[in-house]
Amino acid sequence: MKRIGIDAGGSLIKIAYEENGKLRLKTFPAKQINEVISWLRMIAPEAVLHVTGGRAESIKGNKPVSIFKEFKCVIEGTKYLLMEEKKLLKTDYLLVNIGTGTSFFYKNKRLSGTGVGGGLFTGLGAIIANTSDYHTLVDMAAKGDRTNSDLMVSDIYQFSHSPIEASLTAANFGKDQLDPSVSPEDQLAALTQLIGESLVLLSSLTAKSMETKEIVMIGGALTGNPLLKQVIASFESMFDYNLTFLEKGSHAGAIGALYYAE
Repeated sequence: MKRIGIDAGGSLIKIAYEENGKLRLKTFPAKQINEVISWLRMIAPEAVLHVTGGRAESIKGNKPVSIFKEFKCVIEGTKYLLMEEKKLLKTDYLLVNIGTGTSFFYKNKRLSGTGVGGGLFTGLGAIIANTSDYHTLVDMAAKGDRTNSDLMVSDIYQFSHSPIEASLTAANFGKDQLDPSVSPEDQLAALTQLIGESLVLLSSLTAKSMETKEIVMIGGALTGNPLLKQVIASFESMFDYNLTFLEKGSHAGAIGALYYAE
């Protein structure tokens, strides 16, 4: 193992390396930086570290590292994964990286970003469920019914014809949250819906401004979170875009650092 790519983000530290000719991926919580450094010393003490991300400096420890531009690594890592996963697109696409926050890229440029992402989910999730463990929150959300928490269009137009799709959200968290029948699971499902709806709206508008219908979604907030993917995908036909999820998209930055850093 001659080189290891590392993306040290706000919530997670993603690692990519080759072993016996195969790409290997590993993830640590960002707060476990000491464990990361110990693992690196144990698994590959002689490997060159190519590091990117907002917390790249924290990886140094007693070992020299090379630090590379985060956005460049994310973009190049995505290109690699589109080839590896045989999802190459015939036209330019909007790249949406849903991590702690969310960034929007087009071609080789970051266009904009939002604080809506995985950090919002775990932050508000901790208030709702008294835990900030991402996987626990995701599991709880999957068991919830967001219509117990969200005010639906169908709730407003119970006795008359709705001018828009009745299954749409009229107001996120619009029902009485103090009602004992509204569970933390329901609220977490509603939170996932809120995040998904917000990102769909921002992504579709940004893609339209770039005159593309192709949107590629990556990022740690999608990992092991089928509900968020489901929410995002449910609007695909309504907003007239083509959506691509990358299976290893959470590690695009680390993969870019591994293969493409100059």
